[in-house]
Amino acid sequence: MKTTQNEDDSNEAPYVVEKVLDRRITSAGKIEYYLKWKGYSEADNTWEPDENLDCPELIAKYEEARRMKEFKEAKKKAGKKKLEEITKPRGGSDEMDILAAATVNERDPATVIAYYEAKSKVVEKAKERAKFAAYEEERVDVASGNDGEGGVEVDGGGGGGMETISGTEIPSGTLEAMMED
Repeated sequence: MKTTQNEDDSNEAPYVVEKVLDRRITSAGKIEYYLKWKGYSEADNTWEPDENLDCPELIAKYEEARRMKEFKEAKKKAGKKKLEEITKPRGGSDEMDILAAATVNERDPATVIAYYEAKSKVVEKAKERAKFAAYEEERVDVASGNDGEGGVEVDGGGGGGMETISGTEIPSGTLEAMMED
């Protein structure tokens, strides 16, 4: 039986703890619990020092619930802090935050679209440069008299001719102009 009465005080009925409601630490550093007494109203709740209590199961249950509540609050507060850090202005700093893709997609889809469009242009530009490098390599082979395997034919002479690279006709000077961009 959970009581706060000494066993030798037999004149009064033992007080039975129904529930531990709260906890505090006194200025002297002692732990006290706010208790609901079985058979008594809320007005009769009292603060009792832990050394006077004989209800370890109720105290353990309360402490576990308190720790879980504190953990959830700390986790929630940490999540809000991260969100604040992300949204606060940097004041002219070049520093960038790393955000989850889902967050950026939700907050600023135009930025995501612009990023992928720019990335697509960079990839296309790299492909063009690779084609031009292959063309230049084959052109050097043809000019030096080697028969390159890429099938490059250069239409002789001036600016109005066509060049064939791997079976594709391209106006002369087009690849050079692309490289200047």
